[in-house]
Amino acid sequence: MDLVLYFGMPDLPLIANVHEVAGGKIFQITMNRPDVHNAVNKEMADLFVEAWKTFQKDPELTVAVLHGAGDKAFCSGADLSGLDKMANMYLNQEEREEYAKKDPGPLGGSRIVQKKPVITVSHGYTYAGGFELFCHGHIRIAEPQAIFSVACRRWGVPLIDGGTVYLPRLLGWGSALPLILTGQRIRAERAYQLGLVWELVKKGKGLERAFSYATQLCRQPKDAMFADLDSVIEGWNLSVSDALVLEAKNTFPVMESESTKQGVQRFLDGDRFWFR
Repeated sequence: MDLVLYFGMPDLPLIANVHEVAGGKIFQITMNRPDVHNAVNKEMADLFVEAWKTFQKDPELTVAVLHGAGDKAFCSGADLSGLDKMANMYLNQEEREEYAKKDPGPLGGSRIVQKKPVITVSHGYTYAGGFELFCHGHIRIAEPQAIFSVACRRWGVPLIDGGTVYLPRLLGWGSALPLILTGQRIRAERAYQLGLVWELVKKGKGLERAFSYATQLCRQPKDAMFADLDSVIEGWNLSVSDALVLEAKNTFPVMESESTKQGVQRFLDGDRFWFR
């Protein structure tokens, strides 16, 4: 695989790499502050915004894989020692209203809705804002030692990077509300039972499995995959009738796309690819 390093030197707090595979490119994002359990500071947050915008806008990037460096944590959330640099508390009322509408999120791009596949993989502490980042994955993988918590509940820091939005949608109120209200820690097995984690893998195998998923996603026809993901996201709060109309609008653009034509031809030629 060709490897291209983004954002300069590999000692930065966030590293993005591009891996070219058959059918597409994988955008690997590594939170790189293992000495503080990959807590997000202002520098990392700024790089996160750049990374997520790059992934969103670059048509050659097919799948993103988000993970943490080191052997202890996915991400422990915001670095509380530098919280004053991540959120300006001295805005007037008008500026605060604009912030809610336009700011990309304290952890950097967490309010950017991605409509291409994102895979998150945890092998350790997944706390507070890090828990929120994990929930942004459309496919979420964990190793057995991973542990999840709205840990910021203990310090009075609110969920402002998508937690109150994604957790109820992923788990339903019955499971999301106890997690949000209590900050209780749950292990990977419990997270898997609740549906927070899609797949549990052996210790040390999380990133490898994430790349297996990403590589296979690149192999599949993209236009239908992206259209279906968009339909799910945009149709969530619509009535059933309106959501069906939205879904139906994909019919002709997708069926006329080159990726779908090529996919149909592969089927006619006897290719029976199944996701593994």
